[in-house]
Amino acid sequence: MTQLTVEQIHKRALAGDGDAQFTLARLFDREGKHDVAVGWLQKAADAGHVMSANYLGVRFLTGQAAPFAPITGAKLTYQAAEGGNAEACARAAVLNAMGVGRESSWRQALEWLRKAVKGRHPGAADQLEVLKAEAEFHGQRGSLDLDSLITPMAHTVTVESPRIWVVEKFCSPAVCSWIASKAKGRLEPARTYDAEKGGRGVNDMRTNTGAGFGLWNSDLVLALTRFRIAEASQISFVMFEPVNVLHYDPGQKFDKHYDYIDPTVSHFATDLEQRGQRTATALVYLNDAYEGGETDFPEIGYSFKGDLGDLLVFFNVTEDGQPDPRTLHAGTPPTSGEKWVLSQWIRDKPQPVV
Repeated sequence: MTQLTVEQIHKRALAGDGDAQFTLARLFDREGKHDVAVGWLQKAADAGHVMSANYLGVRFLTGQAAPFAPITGAKLTYQAAEGGNAEACARAAVLNAMGVGRESSWRQALEWLRKAVKGRHPGAADQLEVLKAEAEFHGQRGSLDLDSLITPMAHTVTVESPRIWVVEKFCSPAVCSWIASKAKGRLEPARTYDAEKGGRGVNDMRTNTGAGFGLWNSDLVLALTRFRIAEASQISFVMFEPVNVLHYDPGQKFDKHYDYIDPTVSHFATDLEQRGQRTATALVYLNDAYEGGETDFPEIGYSFKGDLGDLLVFFNVTEDGQPDPRTLHAGTPPTSGEKWVLSQWIRDKPQPVV
């Protein structure tokens, strides 16, 4: 196909050749004509061209060089997965688990992942082994059953008011290591809300780094962990913001702050109205080979340093939904070693799929 002239490729594309339509779309992308490229990809996908369906699905899921349309992207991803594309199978596993485009099914999600393994998708086999290790860590024997892992675990109420819960050994070492590894190479300076100007930006009060995971770059291990957090926090997964993995080198910190959205700040009014209040925060401690680095609550004299795999859940509002200033907290700097933690903010309104 690459040896043909553009005119020949265009002629074949007009005649319905899926490979030519895909190639022509890529040529239009190079010219910055992304809307035209999307049109050709859609034609090819509609005719059953698997590569086009997968490629276009990713674009709709990310909103890059295409409209952000996650449901459409999910439909195309399922189409490509059913056509045997291993990359699409791995992504369909996450979509099916999260209930995007189809009813949530962990059994079917696991089948998609196994198909990705058969198709030799990079990392799929390792991901399956991590899930097996997680199941064994929680006492599951025999065939892998992800549904049985999404059940409430006993928590310890370490502070009654404000409410702070701890679930010890919430995640296996294998899951912790896997999640941290997914963030390495993607770390960027962590941002904070700007009360004076609105929006979010880098601030001296926060010097750690982090990596966010949206729908398109998640995996089944991360999705399972988040659904398990939903059970542990007793709050529906639909209230979850996109998850972040945070990293602290020695000396890096996040000074005292609140996780709730301050209703008295005018710049936050739109966010609060559209997306709701941040009612809870969940932290999974992905390693413990560091000194210092506690999560400190100075107003109540409580400090927590999780062991490997521990989960901390604290509620940023009172039981009647009012912001609770006693939840002022800080991520203190490690004095040696590096700290990895999964951070999950939870709202009181369903969150958009991103």
